[in-house]
Amino acid sequence: MPILTLPLGADGAIITVLLHASAPRQTVLRAAGQQVPPPVVGRGLIDTGASATAIDPTVVQALGLVPTGTASIVTPSTGLTPHVCNQYDISLLVLMAQQFHVASLIIPVFESQLLNQGIHALIGRDVLAGCMFVYNGKASTLSIAF
Repeated sequence: MPILTLPLGADGAIITVLLHASAPRQTVLRAAGQQVPPPVVGRGLIDTGASATAIDPTVVQALGLVPTGTASIVTPSTGLTPHVCNQYDISLLVLMAQQFHVASLIIPVFESQLLNQGIHALIGRDVLAGCMFVYNGKASTLSIAF
């Protein structure tokens, strides 16, 4: 299992991610004679406080995703009132040692405005549940392994 260790930046625990339409979505597109949009390479912020992973609407548009449903989310800014977001299925890979490694082949994600924070994806505990993650504040590093 490769381990990625990176310095923590001012933006926090940022990793390079590859976001792609899920394998079933790619199959549907090919069967319909349509091209599969190229994956999006972007910045993902690891957030242990987030129960689920989110992607920016620009990623949704670039991948030509179709909602698979909706998700009600509660954040500190929504208070007790849930906010309903579109939900999509994607594939998520993480850049480690100059190669992308699979974090999840199919993962439901919700849509949220993230690019204004300089990130394309917010990586939640749904992804972190399948890996080892160490946030070493004293050494100013993060380590992650899938």
